[in-house]
Amino acid sequence: MDINYLLMLQNFREATGGFLDTFMELITKLGETSVIVFFIGLVYWGVNKKQGIFLMFSLYTNRIVNGFIKITACAYRPWIRDARITPVPEAQADATGYSFPSGHTANAVSVWGGLSVNTKDGVKLPKWFSIVLIILLLLIGFSRNYLGVHTPQDVIVAFIIGGAVLFLMAKLMPIIDERPNMDLWVMLGGVALCALLILYAALKPYPVDYAADGSVIVEGSKMAVDSFKNAGMGIGFFVGWFIERRFIKFSTDKSNTDNIIRLIFCVFTYTLLDNFSGNAASAIAGAGLGEGFAKALMQFVCVFYFVAGAPAISELILKLVPKKNGR
Repeated sequence: MDINYLLMLQNFREATGGFLDTFMELITKLGETSVIVFFIGLVYWGVNKKQGIFLMFSLYTNRIVNGFIKITACAYRPWIRDARITPVPEAQADATGYSFPSGHTANAVSVWGGLSVNTKDGVKLPKWFSIVLIILLLLIGFSRNYLGVHTPQDVIVAFIIGGAVLFLMAKLMPIIDERPNMDLWVMLGGVALCALLILYAALKPYPVDYAADGSVIVEGSKMAVDSFKNAGMGIGFFVGWFIERRFIKFSTDKSNTDNIIRLIFCVFTYTLLDNFSGNAASAIAGAGLGEGFAKALMQFVCVFYFVAGAPAISELILKLVPKKNGR
């Protein structure tokens, strides 16, 4: 049934000359982790810090859960399961790791769905805009099917899990605010969960399937790299969040000038670090650490800098900026 649905969408793409391909590729990019993180940065550094933290809690918790499920289910991508499936090439190039559940869809629920939730201290959006965001995240999920890189169950389960995580985070954040010392236990629990994911990804057996000529169709351990990355992101977030909360304590409630300066600095320096991280991970992997651990390490560095490092340095810079009009 799921393959037949993808073939139906594929036939539609071919019959219409792919006139919706570019639009769907654009929509699907709004679920990519890099795009999602950039948007969160705009909120976290320059608009509403608490809203940004809520979005990050939802995103990185979803990434951890997604990592566990992917390497437990070990579900292959549609074109591996059935040779008749021909994904849109640009989308296929970005479709790494196992298929179930959809990471793009979970990302969309975390952030676009999370932004539509009016939290106590978050950005208050008009109802019509929240509806637009919900339509957007539904389109992102559909785009994964349309482009041929995920089955319907990949998307549906991602919606369910993403929604459950979003609900739990909405309940957790007020509790943390009411109990300041709880942040230590949240941080330790999050790091422990990520460490468990790394051990699980490194030690569990993976299926290895062979073609008729004896060549390996899919090497399972290679498909688990995304789970290592998710664990590295999670550790970077939980440690960075704790350090920022306890020691840096920057605020977006200051002047617009401060927020703009912080935003420009953080976006610029984080972009440089993120662009450098791929080459750094390759060098570390080449030195013998292994691709999974190397990417986990660099994701930790990038996310930690995102959450704590960049704001800390920007606060030092702001102290050097002459204050005017009582700022």
